[in-house]
Amino acid sequence: MRRLVYLLCFSMLGLRGMADDVIKTPQPQLTYLPLADVRLISGPFLHAEQKDAEWLLSLEPDRLLNGFLVNAGLEPKAPKYGGWEAGGLAGQTFGHFLSACSMMYASSGDERFKAIADYCVDQLNTCQQNVGTGMLAGFPDASRLFDELSEGKIYSKGFDLNGYYVPFYNMHKLCAGLSDAYYHTGNETAKDVLVKLATFMNQILSPLSDAQIQTILQAEHGGINESLAEVYALTGDKRFLTLSERLNHQDLVKPLLDRKDELAGKHANTQIPKIVGVAREYKLTGNKDYWNIASFFWHTVVGHHTYVIGGNSEAEHFGASGRTYDRITDKTCETCNSYNMLKLTKHLFAFTQDMEMADFYERVLYNHILASQNPDNGMICYMSPLASGCRKEFSSPFDSFWCCVGTGLENHARYGEFIYATDKLDNLYVNLFIPSELNWEKRKVTLRQITDFPESDTIRYEMSMDDSQRFTLNLRYPGWCKEECVLKINGKLQSLGKARPGHYIPLKRKWKNGDRIELVIPQSISSEEALGDSTLRAYLNGPIVLAAALEDGNNDVPVVVTEDLKDAGGIVKKVSGHNFEMEKVWPQTVQMKPYYLSTGDRTVVYFEHYTPELWNQRKEQVLKQRNKEEWIRQQTVSHFQPGEMQPERDHLFDGVNLELGEIQGRKYRKAVDGGSFSFQMDVIPDVPMDLMCTYWGNLGDIYKFVVEVDGTPVSTVIIHWWGNQFIDKTYHIPAEVTRGKNKVKVTFRALDAKSVAGPLFDCKILKH
Repeated sequence: MRRLVYLLCFSMLGLRGMADDVIKTPQPQLTYLPLADVRLISGPFLHAEQKDAEWLLSLEPDRLLNGFLVNAGLEPKAPKYGGWEAGGLAGQTFGHFLSACSMMYASSGDERFKAIADYCVDQLNTCQQNVGTGMLAGFPDASRLFDELSEGKIYSKGFDLNGYYVPFYNMHKLCAGLSDAYYHTGNETAKDVLVKLATFMNQILSPLSDAQIQTILQAEHGGINESLAEVYALTGDKRFLTLSERLNHQDLVKPLLDRKDELAGKHANTQIPKIVGVAREYKLTGNKDYWNIASFFWHTVVGHHTYVIGGNSEAEHFGASGRTYDRITDKTCETCNSYNMLKLTKHLFAFTQDMEMADFYERVLYNHILASQNPDNGMICYMSPLASGCRKEFSSPFDSFWCCVGTGLENHARYGEFIYATDKLDNLYVNLFIPSELNWEKRKVTLRQITDFPESDTIRYEMSMDDSQRFTLNLRYPGWCKEECVLKINGKLQSLGKARPGHYIPLKRKWKNGDRIELVIPQSISSEEALGDSTLRAYLNGPIVLAAALEDGNNDVPVVVTEDLKDAGGIVKKVSGHNFEMEKVWPQTVQMKPYYLSTGDRTVVYFEHYTPELWNQRKEQVLKQRNKEEWIRQQTVSHFQPGEMQPERDHLFDGVNLELGEIQGRKYRKAVDGGSFSFQMDVIPDVPMDLMCTYWGNLGDIYKFVVEVDGTPVSTVIIHWWGNQFIDKTYHIPAEVTRGKNKVKVTFRALDAKSVAGPLFDCKILKH
């Protein structure tokens, strides 16, 4: 019954919406087979899916619905959750939760998830009916925002919209949840609620000028353009397409259309969903500009801003193009970014069959998405720290609810969506080597994929069907494969013909019940440099990134000492299964394993490389600098990076006469004309604390300010041409200021009406 409902839903939509039948649109070469037709059968992805399912079932929908009921004038049935859900971002997790439950139902067939999705949709419908305008929102006092926008009142302090945290980002998550509930569970009410909500947003936004719309888009807004495009696909109503296109953020898309990489300094996950929306608009309109924007963005991010695990960003922001080597820290690779890059990749690959995109998808799926989950309890990490000696930090079940928790709930419910695809001639394509069973409804064929990949190089396929059928089975020949594959059908060795890495292996024949295929894809050791520095390299086995573990208390980060830094196979050897060994290293041989298996470990992913001669020359200097950085890391209790959206929210940043700027790729905050700014920092009660602040030294005498901790001055600072460099200053915090406290308020206050407080680039609380 479940699959029937799912297929009927798609049938009514013309596979993705009535609009596809109404207008002539570019047709993708591939159509992905739906989640409902794919079942994972073994391996780490199935395990991740099961852990995610357990977490989803432990969450209480009524707690996530709290804000929606309050905004609708209804009595909430349960209190809000903690973490991000407790404040101005309330409601953002709910959309992800609804999407995840809907996809988990499709992926598993477990009726419990459909019941949850149906309940959530019914509650939203009740809220919407009670409001009477079509409005739905989970963030506090939402009606005030929409009233102000309808009156043309639009303002921001930098990252907010009218004092609200990312309201349209929040709305995008809600729309996506409703859309997924419709597509994956067949819930018609979800479609009705979504269309009413979109109609409400159209009524609010359509009367505004283009300039006003672009002002709104200065605040993070997720992929709200994608949401309106989806409603157009559902209804064929061009009002929604028009609004979707007006919601394209011109500050981002115009440079991309001109093939300019101006991403440096931009908040990464703010940008990626916008381009996912542009890619969706391309399918609906055929506008080549949209294709050029999305394609150039993808190649720019992947080629010039991406780390070895496939993730991007440091402290949530893009850095300089072609340069990651100096941005390998404890805040690399936000998980949300990869979630959205996979969505974009999926859109583009359907049109291009560009195997570079499939290789990227696989790289990200194993080394970032799978690696972002704690396999013991299903919890999610926000960042994947690639700095040597760092370990992942995972969420709590009920008190975090970061953005990456929301996308994380979805990530492990949707593993089946890219594995299989078909073309217009009803040929079958296998894109990923994940143990799974495909029920190909149209052909009445079952394909079972059995493998221990990547632990093993061998993938086996078993065909089941009632009647023999002729079609082409296309097996991906990955670009990372450096040796020739071995192919057997029913035990007989087959020629690969003209097939080569970076393409498909086409197997065109009349297939019959019981046919067996065996494909051996040799994996080999390779290394990949950090962008901008060929001597800083990571190691892979096939597509799998390898990591070394450091024991607690051991800060001797391995250094590769070799005459040939590109001799990856001579440096790393496979021992067995997931076990590898690195040789030619100081101070001793290193054991390695896949990064996705490193959960609580202090890891090393990028290794410095020296010739024996150069290492002898620089060893003492390198170790001295390392010790300083490691000491600071160990002493740090709290860390705040001003000028960055999420840290400012997390640390309750506020101020008057504020300015935001950047020097040498690092963002700062300052307060001009006698202004001030403040933020909250964690401390340890009854432990002596220091405050470490980072300034830019090449500034004159107007930069005069007092630094206070909970109202107590700890320093008067006058920046007076200290030098053309970043300067760290450390101030002792009196013991009485932190006694009995877990948090303190740090304030930078200009000395007089003509002075400037800051600029502040970084702030840490250290153990004294």
